[in-house]
Amino acid sequence: MYNDNRVSRRRVLKSTAAIGAATGIAGCLGSDQQFLTIGTGGTGGVYYPLGGGMADILNQELDVDATAESTGASAENARLVGDDEMDMALALGNTVQLAANGEGDFDEEVPLKSAFGAYINHTQVVVPEDSDVETLDDLEGQDVSVGAPGSGTEVIAEELLDWYGLSFDDIDAERLSFSETSGALQDGNIDAGFWSVAYPASSIEELASQRDVRLIDFPEDDLEEITEELPYYSVAEIPAGTYPDQDEDIANPGVTNTMIVHEDMDDELLYDIVEAIFTNLDDLEEIHQVAGQFEETVHDGPIDLHPGAADYFDDNL
Repeated sequence: MYNDNRVSRRRVLKSTAAIGAATGIAGCLGSDQQFLTIGTGGTGGVYYPLGGGMADILNQELDVDATAESTGASAENARLVGDDEMDMALALGNTVQLAANGEGDFDEEVPLKSAFGAYINHTQVVVPEDSDVETLDDLEGQDVSVGAPGSGTEVIAEELLDWYGLSFDDIDAERLSFSETSGALQDGNIDAGFWSVAYPASSIEELASQRDVRLIDFPEDDLEEITEELPYYSVAEIPAGTYPDQDEDIANPGVTNTMIVHEDMDDELLYDIVEAIFTNLDDLEEIHQVAGQFEETVHDGPIDLHPGAADYFDDNL
């Protein structure tokens, strides 16, 4: 199978049956090629095109059949990877931590490791331009999209509303994907929507080009307290001009996205996967600019790096 020679890691992935037994990979294609599945999110977010770009890279660099699949995002992805139904997936750091610890909506510890910390997600809460909502506590009694069921956005919406003294029972909570949230705001069917996503989000860009909207600017004092009480959040900022008619910087809570794998994934297979991705970051950045953050956030995931990934970063970063 694999040897310890790190000089040329990009090899044909042979001995599929042995690797599959170690990693829980879904299946194989022929006798010497295997499937790799990458969990992403809704088509209106960043996970989906980014995962598709990584799948393309893996197909070019390794002898695999890699595909990116649209999912409900973070919480669902953690469960899918933990159950060996997907090989790797993107997920928000707070959701990953809850899953690994068996907390929140996770009844037991999910056997996950980090392949790498990827990039920062910004909590983007969008309301109509003429809305009276200034902070999250103003959302009481409003129709609000809190993200797709099982998504990291839903987890963050619940956490932040709780910090402001609200629960989903205090709002009319709609569980919509990013694209559905954009459409509902455009049509006036909801009063606000949560996005936990890197900027610029295509679904927000499309919305802002068709209706006057604005992003909630979190007060500095609130952000300081949020990041102190919930340390996986950081103070983040969306620069002015990111979206149509956005004239000012927007402060918000940020969370690091993490590429997760099952803790039993084969070390050398993951080394090759990570190498293929990180030696082609320029190509990935053409798909979305957040790939430019990857090298800075490698170690920022909330759980331990998988040994195969740690070996690659020890050798090369």
